[in-house]
Amino acid sequence: MNNIQIKNEIQDRDNNTVRIVFAVTFATGTSISDGAITITKAEWLDMTGRQKLEKVANQVSADMLSTIKTQG
Repeated sequence: MNNIQIKNEIQDRDNNTVRIVFAVTFATGTSISDGAITITKAEWLDMTGRQKLEKVANQVSADMLSTIKTQG
């Protein structure tokens, strides 16, 4: 089972954004120890903890899939 842990949420008042710092451990044992995504403060204020985890999971998945090159 994959595990995502939110480690910190850092507000940037100058840009009205929030950096969500996280760690991910995949079922295979591969891990990302310090990752971060940036979202707007308005989006962050409107999210539950579960929604924040889903946002991180969706972003990590999209970024990982975009690194795969197809042959052809």
